[in-house]
Amino acid sequence: MRIFLPNATRPKKAAKHVTRLLGVPLAQSQQGVARACGYRDWHELEGGLAGSPPSPLDQELVDDDVVQRHAQLSLGLAGALGIPNGDAQYALSEARLTGDRPPSLADQIAIRLACFRATSMPPAAPRTPGAVGTLKSPGLNGDVVILREFGKPTRVMSHGSSSGVVADFEYITPRAALPLFLPMRLYMPYGFWTEADGSEVVFSRDYKPMWRVRPDRSVERVEPWLWIQHVRQTYLWKVGGQPWNDPDVAARMESWLAERGILALPILADALPALVHDPHASMNDAARLLQEARSPTVSIATV
Repeated sequence: MRIFLPNATRPKKAAKHVTRLLGVPLAQSQQGVARACGYRDWHELEGGLAGSPPSPLDQELVDDDVVQRHAQLSLGLAGALGIPNGDAQYALSEARLTGDRPPSLADQIAIRLACFRATSMPPAAPRTPGAVGTLKSPGLNGDVVILREFGKPTRVMSHGSSSGVVADFEYITPRAALPLFLPMRLYMPYGFWTEADGSEVVFSRDYKPMWRVRPDRSVERVEPWLWIQHVRQTYLWKVGGQPWNDPDVAARMESWLAERGILALPILADALPALVHDPHASMNDAARLLQEARSPTVSIATV
């Protein structure tokens, strides 16, 4: 895939965005953006922009094409810079490299899933880890789940549970393959901790930190394995009114995030492959595996 742009303004701004968010030197960011766009290096990008008609901008494409484009850009940037593709996606999420389509959480989820499918979670055969099926059991009839292990017991992951255990006959393989989904437990807020300086650290249902909103309204991603010292804890919904069981609560939580400028995914979202490929891994285990897999040289800066 090679992207032709009318001038170097967008890739220059995108490279600065990558540098600011990931702490990568600007020259390295420029090389990474160039390679993600299909060029050998920054020099070839600058020289090749005028050689062909500009590619369609994001706002001119249908949703699926936007998702596939940004998945390829994220994977290309990650490969060029040697960083997790989730970090690359985050850095590009508001860079407007290929258009002015407003960022949205729905788009970011679709892009993340496309990256998973292209790397760590290719489509799975029936009854193998990563397959998507439904449940046929009391109280869970029809629930869509991701299979972690099939057998006795059978372990599944849903929007609300990372470690569900059911009988093998309660897991149903659909006739037509169901699409992979990102469990809400990996990105929906459960509440926030208030730190001594007034910053609010948004945490998940598993009490994993995801975002820090500072008093000046700037936002930063937070590593999910960190322990957060706080002076107050505030919940955003009550047990029994979970967003995965109540569309109104889910919509309210998405609006709550958007009001704070959070339209991307937390690092915690990248835990899905670890949870699927290790059926006995807890959320704590997944956070530890994320910590071990991430380069210590990558620094996530303030938005």
